Amino acid sequence: MPNILLSSKIKTPHCLAEAVERPRLYDIFNKNTLKKVMIIRAPAGYGKTTLLSQWLIHTEQHIAWVSIDPADNDPIRYWSYVLHAVAKASQSDIDKVLEPLLQSQEAATFEFLIDAFLHEVNTMEETLHIVIDDYHLIENYVIHKMMIQFIEQLPEHIHVYLTTRTALPLPIAKWRVKQWVYEVTTDHLRFTYQEAGQFYAMKNLTLPHQETLQFILEKTEGWVAGLLLTSLITESESDQQWHGLAQPLISEFLLQEIIATLPPKTQDFLIRTSVLNVLDPAVCNSLTQRTDSLELLEDLEEKGLFIVRLQSTRPVFRYHHLFVEALQGEFKRRFSLQQVTAFAQETATLLHDHGDFISAIELALHHHLFEQADLWITEHLVELYLSGQTATFMRWLHQLRNHHYTVPCEMLVMGLITALSTLEITEASSFMEELEIRQHTERWMDQKENKAMAYIYETVKAYAIITTGGDLQIAKDIIQKQLAREAVPSRWDQVPMQYNIFEYKLLRTSTGSKGRLPTMEDGKAIADLIRDTAYQTTNVKAFSYGTSAESLYERNLMDYAKKELEIAIEYGHQLKDPGLFIPMYLLKAKIYISEKQLISAQAMLTQVKDMVKEKHWLMTLRIMQAYCYVLAGDPLNAEMELRATKTKQPFWMLVYARLLLLKEQHEDALTVVIQVKTKAQQDTQIATIIEATVLEAICHLKLGKTDSALDILHEALTQGAPYYYIRTFLDEKEIQPLLDSYFKLSQDSHTSKWPPISLHYLQHLQIEDARNNEWDNLLTPREQEVFNLLADGVTNREIAEKLNLSEGTVRVYLSTIYSKLGVNSRTKAILLKKQ
Repeated sequence: MPNILLSSKIKTPHCLAEAVERPRLYDIFNKNTLKKVMIIRAPAGYGKTTLLSQWLIHTEQHIAWVSIDPADNDPIRYWSYVLHAVAKASQSDIDKVLEPLLQSQEAATFEFLIDAFLHEVNTMEETLHIVIDDYHLIENYVIHKMMIQFIEQLPEHIHVYLTTRTALPLPIAKWRVKQWVYEVTTDHLRFTYQEAGQFYAMKNLTLPHQETLQFILEKTEGWVAGLLLTSLITESESDQQWHGLAQPLISEFLLQEIIATLPPKTQDFLIRTSVLNVLDPAVCNSLTQRTDSLELLEDLEEKGLFIVRLQSTRPVFRYHHLFVEALQGEFKRRFSLQQVTAFAQETATLLHDHGDFISAIELALHHHLFEQADLWITEHLVELYLSGQTATFMRWLHQLRNHHYTVPCEMLVMGLITALSTLEITEASSFMEELEIRQHTERWMDQKENKAMAYIYETVKAYAIITTGGDLQIAKDIIQKQLAREAVPSRWDQVPMQYNIFEYKLLRTSTGSKGRLPTMEDGKAIADLIRDTAYQTTNVKAFSYGTSAESLYERNLMDYAKKELEIAIEYGHQLKDPGLFIPMYLLKAKIYISEKQLISAQAMLTQVKDMVKEKHWLMTLRIMQAYCYVLAGDPLNAEMELRATKTKQPFWMLVYARLLLLKEQHEDALTVVIQVKTKAQQDTQIATIIEATVLEAICHLKLGKTDSALDILHEALTQGAPYYYIRTFLDEKEIQPLLDSYFKLSQDSHTSKWPPISLHYLQHLQIEDARNNEWDNLLTPREQEVFNLLADGVTNREIAEKLNLSEGTVRVYLSTIYSKLGVNSRTKAILLKKQ
């Protein structure tokens, strides 16, 4: 969890004793408590926040309140506050439980975070109200997407409230149809004649004449802020002045009139503190050179002067938005641009000195104090990355670049790393292009102070080439140059790269190319580059062994997979990174299962559960145990484990689909599989697409739709062939009869209705035992591929074409194979293979 949270942002606003009670609106809330979400939408000054805080306090139920400001347009920061508020309201440790998931800006991680959050709130028994105040300030589409996922899957005892001035980019029309939403609008919030009378009475003010009060209501249209403004006009003023409310710019006009009537020192205090999002008396004292800020703020609150108390134990306040706008307008009228800028600099520095560097940088950028913002961003860049708030950094970086400010190369390099981690390839290319241009014009990489960042940049550039499928030779050349240099220590050495936050397969991560298995040559070349300890960190090396193990398993090269996974497990434990070693234990369990050692698999998974404390990893292990129970034909235990870990993640859903097949609920299983497949296609998760398609074919076969099953199987094979997916098919025993039928039907090219698929690939799927004979154990994975093609009667040229090798390389492979097998000719090798 980021360590820069402001407690004032999660405080339910304090209700004044003289606030008008509005039972007619409380009834609306009470009658709609079964709605998932209530949206309170109206312009500023209609009492949205006051009404909501009044009603919720009356309910005497748990309230998680988050007050939004523009700096919250970062998913990590936004959800950190939400989780912190929910933990405080429910007196739980939900924020600590989910903290490990707040480390990555990847879309898949965010989806899993919401899923895990929903799982946690489902376990809560008491009603919880979650309020997001001023949600209209959120502009980040990722946060909107996460809120949609959260709201649409809310349990019945959790209710969300959004206050906003504007229409929201949420599927409200769909929610209306489903009766999930109730909308409180301006029409609801307008004061009635009776409420206006109560308002003046509670303020101990002389009630205007009936006609005047009616006139005020008509002209203000029941606008609460308008009534508050009129209450601040002195009683000695005539009814004609009440009629001055007809001014078209009522808020600006009256606010200026009110400000002008206050003592000069109070005016100065208000104007100077209007730049603060939160009014902490201590900060206000420093900013205004006073010692009585608390007393002054409390006096303003008592007078009802557009101020809201956020805390009662240690009072913290904020001004009403309308009041802030008027005060800042007055600030600009009274002082020159130079004076305003100087004061903004002073205030930002004060905020920074008090530890609120986020607000300090936001204020500096707002007033175009770019050099100061640059210094602070650079100072806190590592802290931002450690807290996961890279979206905030990227927003600041774009602001600087959009104003044509020349940012430090360190910022550009970190922008490049962030863009690559979230697969924003176009953006990453933009950063690389600017860095290359600046190297040409400034020679920044040759400057002593930039040596460490230049080393990091070259490393990242090579990584970018590898992960985006670029020219490996270029990457190799870069790395060889890197090896000739000595790594330069930097402050970034303390920032560990986490390659996997929650995925049950490393190959499902973005770094793992989402299941796009490399060719054997490319895979080996990449591994050789990455595993050079002089070049990369232990984290990278561990990840390399892990992805290699998963790839080798998928290609049914078990002995090699076992060796790689044991090394990956060892590294994972050294690094204390469950994101590395948990997927390897899952893979080890699958290997046990392939060797018909289900009991060993279960025993190992049980033992591993004692090694981790993160709840989402414990759930992952339990899902794998459920998978083992399904394979053992034990639906009761499988269902028990799945019930305890229910989630929308593909791993859970695909195991659940297998359980439904075991229970002969074939239609239900098909529905689940289609959901997973559709989502995987949207996310381009190759491994999951293939796995779901195989299960889809099994579902159709179970439903007696053999022709459809064969067509879907062909689809799965077409997707698997380019990457040589083998175990995904072989691990599903119920697919074998369908595979046999497919092989028979596809052998005749004249009658087959399907486009041809590589015969070499299909042969790997026919006889599982043949892949594990004694000769295969003598040969490397690539030698096995060459040997298999040789046995099929394929010529050297054809082998070279199929495996993307030169004929000379093929001849070298054949010579090595003959030597290992103890033969001296092609014919003898083929005969040996066919024995």
